[in-house]
Amino acid sequence: MSRPIADPGLLPLSVRDHSAAPPARLGDRLRTAGAGMAGGAVAAGVGLGVPAVAVLAHWIISADPGAGPEGALRTAAALWLLGHGAELLRATGADGGTAPVGLPPLLIGLLPVWLLYRSARRATEAAEQAEAAETAVLAEAALAVGVARTEFTGRGRPAGNREAARGGAPEGRAAADEESLHAPAYSAFGTLGWLCAGYLLVGLGAVLYADDGPLRAVPAEALPRLCAVCAVTVLCGTWASGGLAERRLPPGVRAALRRLPRALRAPFGYPEAGAGPRAAARGVAVLLCGGALLVAVSLAVHGTEARDALLVLDGTVPGRASVLLLCLALVPNAAVWAAAYGLGPGFTAGAGSTVTALATTGYPELPRFPLLAALPSEGPGSPLTWAAGAIPVMAGLAVGRRAALAAYRARAAGRPVPAWWQTLLTAMYGAMVCGLAMTLIAAASGGTLGTGALARLGPDAWTTGVAAAAWTGAFGLPTALVLHGWWLRKSRWRGAGPDPVTATA
Repeated sequence: MSRPIADPGLLPLSVRDHSAAPPARLGDRLRTAGAGMAGGAVAAGVGLGVPAVAVLAHWIISADPGAGPEGALRTAAALWLLGHGAELLRATGADGGTAPVGLPPLLIGLLPVWLLYRSARRATEAAEQAEAAETAVLAEAALAVGVARTEFTGRGRPAGNREAARGGAPEGRAAADEESLHAPAYSAFGTLGWLCAGYLLVGLGAVLYADDGPLRAVPAEALPRLCAVCAVTVLCGTWASGGLAERRLPPGVRAALRRLPRALRAPFGYPEAGAGPRAAARGVAVLLCGGALLVAVSLAVHGTEARDALLVLDGTVPGRASVLLLCLALVPNAAVWAAAYGLGPGFTAGAGSTVTALATTGYPELPRFPLLAALPSEGPGSPLTWAAGAIPVMAGLAVGRRAALAAYRARAAGRPVPAWWQTLLTAMYGAMVCGLAMTLIAAASGGTLGTGALARLGPDAWTTGVAAAAWTGAFGLPTALVLHGWWLRKSRWRGAGPDPVTATA
């Protein structure tokens, strides 16, 4: 099977319990580990190359040589780390003082994280396909060996002399086939671990390289954040490819789950376990897209202020191009802040200010920056700002619709149809995951740009996540229940064929 450049050679591994199989050969284990590390290193390297190209291009066309190409590359490495949420230090003057820079431009970290996510998802899906193929092959081999053994013993050969038949006897061939079957080089979780190792190896090099640049990274603070981002991304990739189905978990975890009450074990044994994460992904996507639309509308309304801020910041073409690139890198942050604005908790623009749809108070003296022109004016809200509440409503409807669609597709495909309470459980599961995802995204979108008034910018992570779970649950659960009953009844009227509208959703 052909593989893309960003996902080079991750070996598909079975996720079954191979404890009874012989250990894997050393060469297979080394090859699997190398392929996993290469996949993670390529994902990190490609993401690191994008800011490096942009910074080098700016250095080439800029009239100020600055610190030369080496300084530009160190800055690119620091921006890559900043995009992953690592806090950097910048010099504030000749006295040797420093100020923290911790507001991550999410667009810079989005590309390497997406490549790592896709590699983890492809590796997990390949493991599922390999397991199905291996199970079919072993079943056919067991049937053939059983038939051959029956025929061989039927010719009158004593059972005690079967061990002497090597090579020509069916038992000898079965033993040889058994010797060729080895356990996978690593479990699926082991492969994902090597994927993280390759990614973190590049991250370690970036941390050490950026230590002497204009934006200095502290290894003791940057490496734990890189590890957290890498682990969450890999788990999300595995999760999105099929959810927390019981068959995906290690044997020890499966044994522990079997000792739980049935009500607590139900989400893991649900045949459509991937519907919950996919419903959550729909909700998160609607929230972020709605936030991006809100930012675009606000920038269009305040277009004159944004243009004036761009012209004031720098009078040269390379400088204005750099400001525009920085604005582009911060657009995902603005979309998350706008989503928190629509959810209700809002965000802070520094110095304890609050920006919500109900009221905006306490703006500090903010720097002139084009994206800051999109901030609403101080004062109480209006029906126009209250309309931002439509964003979480649409997200809840999307979560409920995707949860109900799993039951409809199961009937159209001839699989067991989930009960209504399972569809409700899927919608609840999706709402909780959506809230957890928004908590992590909101925490990643905020940060600091120094001390004083700019010490904290962005939404509060916990209140944003709780609001996202509450909104999507309040509108998602009834939507899932209504659509579950309506679509299944409509499918009984129309027969087994899928409806062209809902089946392609």
